[in-house]
Amino acid sequence: MKKRMRKINYKKIIIVFAIILFCGLIFFLYRSLKVKTVYVVGNNFLTESEILEETNLLEYPYLYQVSANDIKDKLTKNDLINHVKVSKSISGKVVIEIEENKILYQDTTGKYVLSNNNEISLENSILGIPTMMNDCSEVREKLVNKLLLIDSDIMKHISEIEYKPTELDKERFMFYMTDGNYVYITLSKISLINSYNEVYPTLEGKKGILYLDSGNHFEIKEKKEEQIDKVE
Repeated sequence: MKKRMRKINYKKIIIVFAIILFCGLIFFLYRSLKVKTVYVVGNNFLTESEILEETNLLEYPYLYQVSANDIKDKLTKNDLINHVKVSKSISGKVVIEIEENKILYQDTTGKYVLSNNNEISLENSILGIPTMMNDCSEVREKLVNKLLLIDSDIMKHISEIEYKPTELDKERFMFYMTDGNYVYITLSKISLINSYNEVYPTLEGKKGILYLDSGNHFEIKEKKEEQIDKVE
């Protein structure tokens, strides 16, 4: 019997070998890529260095070691952070988009109350954040939700918040404004304070109490501020 000699297809072998070599080269090059730049956007209270430290990106590691999911998991453990989006490119650029929880006010214990109703302690004081003067735990959750309806530029004009419930209204508060005026308001009408910048010029420089809890009228403040409770 004549043995048939099988022809070796050198062309296919060369193609397969070239593909393997190319994939190996790509893999080697990818493993050698390092993080060159890190952009952090959307952060207000957390510094860029704090975020890089929490994500182990301070030393700019190899790109293959950077996992978007790992970064999200690490950052969302921070109470200040609500949402994280991470993207990276082969050019070595990593972009971390941060959505922080808002800091609404500082409570009587010195802790800061966030928009997710959690509390945090910070080493440094934050300017432009109102202080809660007394206990409002009875309506705190609803207060937190309602404060989110106030425009950020108006919130900056509120220096202190005092819980002032009455028999008829358990959700009544007084806002102490940075310009020296007082504003009575109830949680159901809290969005009315967004018009404060429009109302203020009509006061003609006078200082007093603006009642937004029961109507929309202004009364001149008594000379002695400690007598303000008499006006209630």
